[in-house]
Amino acid sequence: MRKGCRDRALLEDLARPEAYPAPRPSAIDVITTHSSWVFITDGEVWKVKRPVDYRFLDYSTLDRRRHFCHEEVRVNRRLAADVYLGVAPVRLDNKRHSFTSEGTVVDYAVRMRRLPQSASAESLLAHGHLSHEHLSRLAGRLAAFYAASPPSARADALDVLRANVVENFAQVQPFIGRFVEPETFEAVRTWQLGCLTRAARTFEERQEQGRIRDGHGDLRLEHVYFERDEPIVIDAVEFDERFRVADVAADVAFLAMELDARSRPDLAANFLAAFARESADYNLYAVVDFYLSYRAWIRGKVASLLAADPATGSEKAQRKSGEAERLFALARTYCQPRVELAPVVAVGGLIGAGKSTLARALGEFLSIPIVDSDRTRKTLAGVPATMQAPAGAYTEAFTRQTYDELFRRADVVLGSGRGVILDATFRDRDLRLRARALAIRHGRSFRFVEAVCDDATLRARLQARAAAGVSVSDATEGLLEGFRREFEPVTELTTVEHVTVRTTLPMSMQVHAVYSTLAHNGRSSDATKENVT
Repeated sequence: MRKGCRDRALLEDLARPEAYPAPRPSAIDVITTHSSWVFITDGEVWKVKRPVDYRFLDYSTLDRRRHFCHEEVRVNRRLAADVYLGVAPVRLDNKRHSFTSEGTVVDYAVRMRRLPQSASAESLLAHGHLSHEHLSRLAGRLAAFYAASPPSARADALDVLRANVVENFAQVQPFIGRFVEPETFEAVRTWQLGCLTRAARTFEERQEQGRIRDGHGDLRLEHVYFERDEPIVIDAVEFDERFRVADVAADVAFLAMELDARSRPDLAANFLAAFARESADYNLYAVVDFYLSYRAWIRGKVASLLAADPATGSEKAQRKSGEAERLFALARTYCQPRVELAPVVAVGGLIGAGKSTLARALGEFLSIPIVDSDRTRKTLAGVPATMQAPAGAYTEAFTRQTYDELFRRADVVLGSGRGVILDATFRDRDLRLRARALAIRHGRSFRFVEAVCDDATLRARLQARAAAGVSVSDATEGLLEGFRREFEPVTELTTVEHVTVRTTLPMSMQVHAVYSTLAHNGRSSDATKENVT
């Protein structure tokens, strides 16, 4: 049977309910992707790999399709253990393909539990329900996943990445003038290859820091689900580990790029910030713009291949053509310097004053990452963020080391053109001036936000924290008086730079109190002037 006829017969046969084991489905939806035919039944999904060879993906032989079906199940059970049920043979009997006969095995399918479409990040976003909380939970899940994956021992990670980049442009070249403008092609190619040369040492340091892991490789909105409390991620790359074993920044940049492409840069920025916080990987900001551009270009390439495929229907081909053009243009935007330089906001105050809660709200509102002293201290001490730091982590020398690392992390973030929130007590004038100097060096506006509240509220918060066993901070009521004595009054900053916020106010008013000084050339709002009892 000729290939085209064989493919049509397989598609027609597997679209019949009787081709499936009991209980037979009431109907089957068939979706064609660039790599698979997907048969969606009432409660399951069956994926048959298309016999295609795109050079970067080769399913051209039966043996390869069988092998990669098993690989797909293996690599995806890491983030979706109860979704991937196994591999099922496609059999041909009496000239009919099915999953139920005893005929000759002619292909293979990955069998999956069907996830509710309404639970996908894609659907949640489309309906306006994808929240910062969703993405924060995903960031935590991914941080734990990468931490459990062994670092790559390959010494040629940069060479592999460079080869991937060169290959991407070679595969897009036939589409110049059709899906991508010549100027965009040349600008993005020059910039991406230039990054790999100019910042070669930075990429190599990522390998030395253990950030090259066996990850996902295709972290897209349609592959993320929030069915239960723990996020589920499906469809990891199985066909070539060079696309999956990569910098973790390349993985998370994929999802951030998709959010940017959907006109939600706020969600994109906050997702990256949440991941940096959960993984203590602020160095990703030194490379993430490269990976954002790299991922947009890859998706543009895939959309181009589908648009140009004769087997793609005319309506879908037209849609993919427009998608490719937009993604190539998006890849170019990441090559350009940021126009608006976000501020440096240092949030400090006594323990229990609500500084960390305010810092988190400001970070989400301004869509800029937070670097906090508690997590920095615990990272340096080698303990999880949910545990208390050992007593030795509170010596004067270790505290200096903590602030050195906090400022180093902030410097990396600022070097990417983004702003940063610094969350620490900042009880010393020298530390506040150091934060201010960092802002000046990067040409940013600076605010020191002092969180304040009455003594009864301070003590009630610290007591409630202790009673609940909260361990995200090591601050206790017993330390309060010592902190109060050591907190140096803020006399070294201008009245514009020093913003006092009463944290018993509604959070929206607290955030506005800070934002108003940034948005209106330093003019204070009334909320910053309320008396503190």
